[in-house]
Amino acid sequence: LYGEDNPYWYNQALKLVDLLMVNNTDDAQMLISTMLKEFLSIRNTGNELYYHGFMTGILGLASATKNFRYLEEIESGTGFSDIIIDSFDNKTACILELKKTENLEDCYDVADAATKQIIKKDYASKFISRRYKKVYGIGIGFAQKSCEMVSLGNLVENSAFQ
Repeated sequence: LYGEDNPYWYNQALKLVDLLMVNNTDDAQMLISTMLKEFLSIRNTGNELYYHGFMTGILGLASATKNFRYLEEIESGTGFSDIIIDSFDNKTACILELKKTENLEDCYDVADAATKQIIKKDYASKFISRRYKKVYGIGIGFAQKSCEMVSLGNLVENSAFQ
């Protein structure tokens, strides 16, 4: 579905990676929500792992196409971050933490909670210590066929390693 044999989805996936790697969360949020509406069955929205799999399908191949490392559930800081897109050559990383809620009204709150987890568990530390220039922390809250994103911005700017 997300591969080169389906140019529409493939191009959407490539666009999403580009948006995330420059921290354009407004456009990324709209794109993900559009993709969810086109692809997702409401019957599959009961589990956070489904959204995780959806994001893995979208971002995995597109990241590889762009020569970025795609990592999921990898040890980072004092925990395991959901998804990381890593461009060593550009010294840029995007850390995604995903959360699910039943109610659309709570999407922002769970996305915000995801950003707090990124900070609390220090997911950005290894990239900051490697002198990355940009490390974005983004929480995504999913509910039904929609999402909301909250960005911490460039975590390097608030780092003691500068």
